[in-house]
Amino acid sequence: MKRNYKIFLLSWIIFTIFGSFYFTSALNADEQDYYLRLKKSWTHMQRVYEQLNLHYVEEIDPYPLVQAGINGMLDKLDPYTVFIEEEGERRLKIITTGKYGGLGMEIGLRNKKVTVISPIENSPAKRAGIISGDIIIKIDREDVSKLSINKVSTRLRGKIGTSVTLLISRPGLENPFELTLTREEIIIEDVGYAGFIEPGVAYVSLTGFTDKAASELKNAIQKLRKEEEIKSFILDLRGNPGGLLGAAVKVVNLFVDKNELVVYTKGFRNGENRFRTDQIPLLPNVPLVVLVDNGSASASEIVAGALQDLDRAVIIGEPTFGKGLVQKIYTIDKQKDAKIKITTAKYYIPSGRCIQKRDYGQDNKVFIRDSITIKDNGSHVFYTRNKRKVYDKGGIYPDINVPGDSINYVLMELIRENLFFDFAVEYHQKNPVWSGDFVIDDSIVTQFQSFLKRCDFKYNIEGSYEIDKLEKFIKKKKYSNEITDLLSQLKQKLEDEKEKDFQNSLRQIHKILRLELAEKYFDKKGRDKYALEYDTQVIEAVKVLKDRYSYNDILAAK
Repeated sequence: MKRNYKIFLLSWIIFTIFGSFYFTSALNADEQDYYLRLKKSWTHMQRVYEQLNLHYVEEIDPYPLVQAGINGMLDKLDPYTVFIEEEGERRLKIITTGKYGGLGMEIGLRNKKVTVISPIENSPAKRAGIISGDIIIKIDREDVSKLSINKVSTRLRGKIGTSVTLLISRPGLENPFELTLTREEIIIEDVGYAGFIEPGVAYVSLTGFTDKAASELKNAIQKLRKEEEIKSFILDLRGNPGGLLGAAVKVVNLFVDKNELVVYTKGFRNGENRFRTDQIPLLPNVPLVVLVDNGSASASEIVAGALQDLDRAVIIGEPTFGKGLVQKIYTIDKQKDAKIKITTAKYYIPSGRCIQKRDYGQDNKVFIRDSITIKDNGSHVFYTRNKRKVYDKGGIYPDINVPGDSINYVLMELIRENLFFDFAVEYHQKNPVWSGDFVIDDSIVTQFQSFLKRCDFKYNIEGSYEIDKLEKFIKKKKYSNEITDLLSQLKQKLEDEKEKDFQNSLRQIHKILRLELAEKYFDKKGRDKYALEYDTQVIEAVKVLKDRYSYNDILAAK
């Protein structure tokens, strides 16, 4: 009886869905073909489920099976069209509003343990004395060692006013300790560090595009203006994954006049929609540089692309990600809070360029090839307001390409094993207060080297693997002592090269140590402040802004 009811229920749902399309006689030939194929697809889905339910070795719960079918169907489209249930809805609200109920701390896996990276200022975690490097062992008496980092984050978040009990282990303390904290509304700031790099050269890092991004940026600019006159401005969008389209338009509006086209969207079902500025700008004439990289996506690309197309800013850095798809949320089931996020259109910036990389639609049989957003008109050259040539390659290409700093093998291994982080945690615990200027002297570097020896830090360089294989082969074949001696000399040479690599890395080791310690003593914004001193892309931006002839020449008609 139970099984027959499931068949009846699923069959009724499927026939209800495609029954509304059962009027093909009134349509033209192409439309008839489309709806007949749709009816056939639904029929196949129904019959596959019927046969599984009648004959499969185990009894089947229809919901997870249909859910898997939904996800499989969406996988044929683009990465951003997804089925969202309760937890996904909570994450989406955090992304769009920058607010959530929680404790206020960034966590991550360090040495396979759930570790506090940094507590947020004026949060329950910060006020309770949680510090960077603390290890979360249990949440409400539940061991977290086998939970994913996402599940741990979910356990920490919750309704404002509710309590959560943490069992915490702190390096340097013999025994773990327990804390009970009350969840509060945590506000994630869109503006990171804001300050003057040089007299008159203002800098603001924008890390997200929630509904408060423009107001936060505006407030940051107004605070900087109170310190001194802003003669030029750097807007840093590197690593900013984007967010709300409306927020991007408002951010552009801080730098350009009213009624300027910022972006328009175009989709097969949604037609074309245009978005223009509607406020008086805050900094309409101040020379402007926008920094971007491969992590700049979506709303970041709208801002950078619009300012480039309007010849309002010089773009410096590396090509952006190329995410130019618009999504809207539609409710599927109100009771279960189930929704679907559907890509409905593409972004186009003022020159007519599409931001989206030409990847998801290529050679995909799901899409009809003469769709307005898939077909290629063959023209990839576009023009800014000053008639500068720009190209439709997907993403935004900088006016000045400046690669980010590279990391050599030694640094990569030190970072991968969390040794900079672990040393900074230990040093901060032994020296809770930093006195005097923030300078990393040789004694701290020496302490770090001693720390690496205690941790038995070892790494291989290129060629190590091949020499190990050769050593095993020589032992197996029992070659002469002469060959064994040559191998020993080769291994020693390799060790000497490793030592040289380490010595050559000391300047960068010194830099990363300083940044890790800055975060422990002065929080994340403190780290960002000191990082600017080493930042090659920021240095180039300052150089361009100080050379007004070069700045104007880049934006001039060619």
